[in-house]
Amino acid sequence: MAISLSGRVAVVTGATGGVAGTLAAAGATVVVCEGAAKAAGPAKSAGPGMVAGPAKAGPTKAADLALTLDLADPMALNVLATAVQERYGRIDLLVTAATAVTEAPFASVTARAEHALVGENFTRVTALIRRLLPLMGGGSSVVVLVPEEARHALDAAMKAAVESLCAALAVELAPRGVSVDAVTEPAAYQLWCSGMPSV
Repeated sequence: MAISLSGRVAVVTGATGGVAGTLAAAGATVVVCEGAAKAAGPAKSAGPGMVAGPAKAGPTKAADLALTLDLADPMALNVLATAVQERYGRIDLLVTAATAVTEAPFASVTARAEHALVGENFTRVTALIRRLLPLMGGGSSVVVLVPEEARHALDAAMKAAVESLCAALAVELAPRGVSVDAVTEPAAYQLWCSGMPSV
């Protein structure tokens, strides 16, 4: 039986469209925040030499509040946090994605593309969690979606870094009652449907 998220506030950023729909169907109040490029269309490019994870249509259709912001900008993070705080007062579930990949062997990746990969998958994620954490109380959850597999060296390293971050952050935030998980999107759906308390 699917978990009920009735009465819970979920913020979804940088994730594929099916996530927002799944959470809304489970009863959650859903806030979706997309970057300008994703909102404009299904463009695959996520930086020079880098592509985003698989795109699915329609995330804003399931949203109670939809924002278009560049979350690499600290001011945009403030706008998101303020909007959620003013409307809902808290965040029970934060879902973001670290699924951008190079799709190229190590020797073919430029320094610029490598920098963009780290920014999209790591720095943006840590900045987002740090800014929204004050809105998350006991029993809330952070879920970071990661690729199912990494074919190339930098992609594997980035996935490992995000998974390591989440494991360490889960320990650090446990006293506050905030859980942190790095999972693939199919695994996230499986957990939500099985009613696992961590998500």
